[in-house]
Amino acid sequence: MIFDPFTADQSGSIGHEKKKRAFLVGNAKGRVHFLAKMVLSRGQSINCYNLITNKRRKFEGRNTPNFDAIRDEFMKGIEVLPYPNDIPESAVDRWVEFGRAQAEKHGLEIHE
Repeated sequence: MIFDPFTADQSGSIGHEKKKRAFLVGNAKGRVHFLAKMVLSRGQSINCYNLITNKRRKFEGRNTPNFDAIRDEFMKGIEVLPYPNDIPESAVDRWVEFGRAQAEKHGLEIHE
């Protein structure tokens, strides 16, 4: 099959899931305490939403030493799908709510 970017069923779907991803991350098996939301195109960034304290921390690829190592470590977490494109990065409460719901869905304990 030849890729046609103007075909309705393909538009925006090729590679989109690879550019925006979210992972539940924790320090022990069966436990998570934050959601890492990644945008891995152009100005790469990772927003971390703490599921316990409702705080956000942002890492930017061009400003964070060892960004690739941080990204790779977070990607060892549990990927949550589908990625929610309708939540702005600044909506911390909504991302935390989404992360908590996903943790429950995966049978994970929210604990540091």
